[in-house]
Amino acid sequence: MESWSVEGNGVPCPPRGGIECGQSGVTLRFTIPIASLVRSEVRLKGSEGLMHRPLGPLIEAMGQLGVEVGVDGEEVRVTSGPPTGGRVRLPGNVSSQFISGLLLAGPLMNDGLEVELVTPLESRDYVCLTIETLKQHGIDVRTERDMSVFHVTPGQTYRATEHMIPGDYSSAAFLISAAAITRSKLLITGLPPQESEPDSDFLNVLAQMGVVPEFSSGGLCIEGRRLKAAKVNIKNCPDLGPVLAVLGTYADGQTEITGAERLRFKESDRLAAITSELRTLGAKVEETDDSLLVSGPSALHGGTVESHDDHRIAMALAVAALNANNEVTIHGAECVNKSYPTFFDDIRALGVGVVER
Repeated sequence: MESWSVEGNGVPCPPRGGIECGQSGVTLRFTIPIASLVRSEVRLKGSEGLMHRPLGPLIEAMGQLGVEVGVDGEEVRVTSGPPTGGRVRLPGNVSSQFISGLLLAGPLMNDGLEVELVTPLESRDYVCLTIETLKQHGIDVRTERDMSVFHVTPGQTYRATEHMIPGDYSSAAFLISAAAITRSKLLITGLPPQESEPDSDFLNVLAQMGVVPEFSSGGLCIEGRRLKAAKVNIKNCPDLGPVLAVLGTYADGQTEITGAERLRFKESDRLAAITSELRTLGAKVEETDDSLLVSGPSALHGGTVESHDDHRIAMALAVAALNANNEVTIHGAECVNKSYPTFFDDIRALGVGVVER
């Protein structure tokens, strides 16, 4: 089993050169507040697509702390730190990553940190995961039930601990969906109990659609069967949107996916991307500002589709292809390397014919 050992001295140090974020929104948004603690300019680099994703509310929040954050093309510069702390206000419905990044940096601010949300928090389970991780490192974050205000008291010190990194439900969802639509049996190991992982809500949705996964001593067991349509709100688990749309194409009735507005601000406009590409394959999908209506079951006829340089779109289309009547070609499928570099190797191992061109 691969392991990593990380040694630190309690405070961030100036990096050598810039920090490469690639296409990772979580890397950029977590690192900006942490970089503000360094007593020199820090440069964060990312892809063009990453720089088009929402960043304004975090930049404004950092400004409230006296930290200047500037965006120049594919580079973000963090200067004027370190912040002493205090109170910041920002929306809770743009990205939970803004809040998590601030909470990670807050304990090292001399005056502590208070984060007030001016709109209700979405994807709250991800912030809960951040707070739980901070607790494991000896950091206390106080909040109310509605999670509208977060308090980080000053004078806290991070302590070292050990973590066992669990399997990822947002990636496993594609394999689970593959088993569901092909009516296959599949055992997946390494996934944590549902209550500890935000995207594990996918299993509840799958149960609504007629497939009930079961945990055993060996792992998570899935046996695919005829799917039925469901109404799903993905406000707190937006990454599941594309693969749920694929399940909808194979389900009896109309599947309604709501609370999906933030899908427009991911690596691609995922609402538009999955709608366009599933239609290319013969699916019946209607798109609104913040939802998808998917009518099924559809007889997908195969064809050529685009990944939109988005790992979750590429994997969703690969799953959709499994029951198509003809071959499906996915342009730019290598983008799966962002989150699941062995995805195509894994589905090959399950008996799927995958040819690289």
